[in-house]
Amino acid sequence: MAQKNPTPRESEFVEEGGYVRLAEYMNLHPQLAIFRRFGTLANQTLLYYQAEIAELEHHLKQVREEDEQSDDEHRKLSARSWYNLCQSSLEDQDYSQQGQHELVMRLRKLMAEYHQALYFHKEALALRSPHEKILGDLREWMRRPIMGNIQIMSCDWRTWTICDDDLITFENSVMDRFTYLMTYTIIDIYHKLVGRHIHAARQKTILPLNHSDHHHTVTYRLKSIRRFTRVLTVLTAPTLPVAGIVILYIVKNMAVRLGIIAILTSLFSLSMSLLTMASLQEIFAATAAFAAVLVVFLGSTTSTV
Repeated sequence: MAQKNPTPRESEFVEEGGYVRLAEYMNLHPQLAIFRRFGTLANQTLLYYQAEIAELEHHLKQVREEDEQSDDEHRKLSARSWYNLCQSSLEDQDYSQQGQHELVMRLRKLMAEYHQALYFHKEALALRSPHEKILGDLREWMRRPIMGNIQIMSCDWRTWTICDDDLITFENSVMDRFTYLMTYTIIDIYHKLVGRHIHAARQKTILPLNHSDHHHTVTYRLKSIRRFTRVLTVLTAPTLPVAGIVILYIVKNMAVRLGIIAILTSLFSLSMSLLTMASLQEIFAATAAFAAVLVVFLGSTTSTV
């Protein structure tokens, strides 16, 4: 994630770039490799495949019925003998078997293409849309003269400006809510308040090309952000159980103890939802186990009082 520093002098503007510079930038930052899905065209192509196959299917059914009702034994056998179907089409150019055989061959090829298109469209639909912050960073880098200064002259220049609903990225976005918040919100706040001053003296370019964008860009690596949130989550994990046991040990009033258990259990369930990617079943099971530990501890301390 790139954050911009104050506007530079015109002498630091970089030369206009194109596909090569953009591709190198995307290679260095996979989360910024954003492309169009062409969803409408993909669906349209599938519909055309479907229509063509349906038409051939209807034609094949007609030819098959004509062969079954024919007085010619060779034509009748075509429904039960592939060898007879192929041989008849070669021996007699007037037989309808040739039409049936050709239809079968066309359908075989067309069905393979259709199923392949279906599969790839399904895979494309599984790819996530880029986060608006990531897309905004890419747009800003492409636009600014001191950074990418990308100038696309062909029709696809609008890809990253007006096709938001049709964009996809290969970056795996599966992250918990805390990492999501840290990546797309807290980092921005940190940079505006502290980060731009701390990192100003040791900035590194996010694109090692022959231009000076490293004077105006601070890069926060997504891997580093996710590593930090993971460490923080691991350190936070034992806090609630230990805190719960300590509080229950100190408090002696039973009603207050039960209220504390209810509050801690709710906090534990909420933290499981925010700090992990656990499913509902896993959250329910872990919360029940946490509550059971507190109840057991409560029972053991009560019996000794």
